[in-house]
Amino acid sequence: MRKINLLLVLITVTTALGQNLKSEDLRYNYIKLPTNPIQPRVLNYLSSMSSSSDEENAKIMAQYEKDMAQAEADYQREMSEYPAKLKAADEKYEKELAAYNDKSLAKKILEKQLLNENTKPVKDYVPQPYRKNVSKPNVKTSYDYPSLAATYLKLDGYNKLSDNALSYHVNMQGFEHSQPSVKTEVRKEATRVNNVSTTADVTYYYVEFTYRNPMSVRVANSLDQEIFFVAPTELSDFKTYKSTASKTYPSTDYIALFKTVEDKVLKENLTFINHLVNDKIGYEVTLRETSLDYVKSKGDEYSDFNEAYNNAEAGFKTLVTNEETAKSKLKMAIDQWTKILGESDLTNKKARIDKDITVAIYFNLIECHFALRNVAEAEAILSALERMDIPNRDKKLKEKYITLFLDLAGRKTANGI
Repeated sequence: MRKINLLLVLITVTTALGQNLKSEDLRYNYIKLPTNPIQPRVLNYLSSMSSSSDEENAKIMAQYEKDMAQAEADYQREMSEYPAKLKAADEKYEKELAAYNDKSLAKKILEKQLLNENTKPVKDYVPQPYRKNVSKPNVKTSYDYPSLAATYLKLDGYNKLSDNALSYHVNMQGFEHSQPSVKTEVRKEATRVNNVSTTADVTYYYVEFTYRNPMSVRVANSLDQEIFFVAPTELSDFKTYKSTASKTYPSTDYIALFKTVEDKVLKENLTFINHLVNDKIGYEVTLRETSLDYVKSKGDEYSDFNEAYNNAEAGFKTLVTNEETAKSKLKMAIDQWTKILGESDLTNKKARIDKDITVAIYFNLIECHFALRNVAEAEAILSALERMDIPNRDKKLKEKYITLFLDLAGRKTANGI
């Protein structure tokens, strides 16, 4: 009898482990609706860039050119006067030498004793003229603005054409930074020699400075009437650069370091600006990173679940490139999972569609409804999850979806959908 009971337990365990719920990472692109869509709809845009520092650079360089020209003019004038100065020095010397030679030896000795110096004339030194060195000024970097605009300033959902186009313009203030300083930190490091471990204080060096590259963005209609203007505070606040700490004292030639940081922050800020503008008025192609559940089983007991999974996955992957096919696949997956939910039994752990499988289907359905912008359907499922006792991990996921659909609902309302 004991052997029979043990066999029954093993059969029960095997049945329970016959299905294994798996979560697969899912990455797909979708079109995010704008928060402030332009009405009536505009189809075209042109982007451009400028820098306030260019005007200041021009002033600095104009003064530099002026100083260079003045230095050259002074040099040429002094060179033209140089022969006359040499001649005058020669004539003066010859005249003074002749007068000196006319003096008697006794008078020369007397003058030398009285004046305590040699009174023999010395020719005046006439220095060779030289060009004054005018140091080239430090100016802020100037860029190929049309290329930058073409690379970074793109409005999703619009055509890059001039006909009745929006003007999308970004102005940079220029890269600024503080004077770098070399700082130190002491770390405890252990060494082992001849099986003897010792700990010593080791000094590490790193370079630190603050930087920023403020920018503003203006969007206007074809009549140059401003739609919105913003200078994000995120780009005006100074950030801190800290190099990797090293035992070697760093080089104090910071030119290459400044250039590296400047190029990096330029790309980051333009990417930030472009996302900000697209979030307001664009139809941004947005990457979503989430997960989708499927059931791994030995037999085909969950083939219907996984068929729905395959349809959903195909729909997500073609949502932007082939919207019609994608929607068809997603709706098919929704219908399949909804049908499977008819078997849901939350209290029976041996049920094919038990509580865990039910929750997995709910989250899969919510993701499908997000891709299709079905707010009401998703909210109904979220309400069902609210009434269930689910693990903290699922509760956190549910809260994220609630926030996601609140945002989607607001965007749909703004777009009249």
